[in-house]
Amino acid sequence: MTWIELGFASFMIVFAGIVRGYSGFGFAVIAALCLNFLVAPLESIVIAVALDLLSSLSLIRSASTQIDKPLVTKLISGMLVATPFSLWVVSYISADGLKFLIAGLSMTAGGLIMLDLRLKWLDERYSFAVGAVSGFGMTAGSAGGPPLILYLLNLMMESNQLRATAIVFFMASASTSIIGLAIIGAVDGQLIVTSMGLLPSALMGNLMGKKLHQWLPEWPPRLTTAPILMGLALMTFLL
Repeated sequence: MTWIELGFASFMIVFAGIVRGYSGFGFAVIAALCLNFLVAPLESIVIAVALDLLSSLSLIRSASTQIDKPLVTKLISGMLVATPFSLWVVSYISADGLKFLIAGLSMTAGGLIMLDLRLKWLDERYSFAVGAVSGFGMTAGSAGGPPLILYLLNLMMESNQLRATAIVFFMASASTSIIGLAIIGAVDGQLIVTSMGLLPSALMGNLMGKKLHQWLPEWPPRLTTAPILMGLALMTFLL
């Protein structure tokens, strides 16, 4: 990246961090959508997932005390089953196909979140399947957050518990994804250096989002994260 590109990337990573620090999700997919304008789609996924994992460390302590542990266990189990299939997809899909897959997942999920659908039948019995869908989305398009949040919103969880559950699950999902991406050869030294260079921006955004959540804790995802996902996805399709 040039210095101008790195500056743009840093600004957008701060923005993605603010969204995740506030809502508990959205960092990886927002980061990947923004980085798609600068690097190849698979590289954007690697950087976004690596940053998602590294920057989660600053949030995990407070989040781990508020999660629904049985629910998280089932979600993670589903994610582990789905990850190998998502690795196969990113290994064979074209760069343009991967870029539009990321945007398509984001647009769809953002729209569903904005509709604020309540499906009474979608209860904890489906946690394994939801974990699988979210895990696939994380590795294939850095878009694991929206499916999980749609599910958690249907469970009518408290805002703090929803945020904490999302943070812990995504840390586990990002860890699994980055290991899998390394196994298929998608991770190299330059991407690691780039990720480390952008990490301070992600941490700064996390802190700002966390403070914002303390000041304005009641804003739902359909009014915050969903419009951002849809707007960035639309820009990807148009540009």
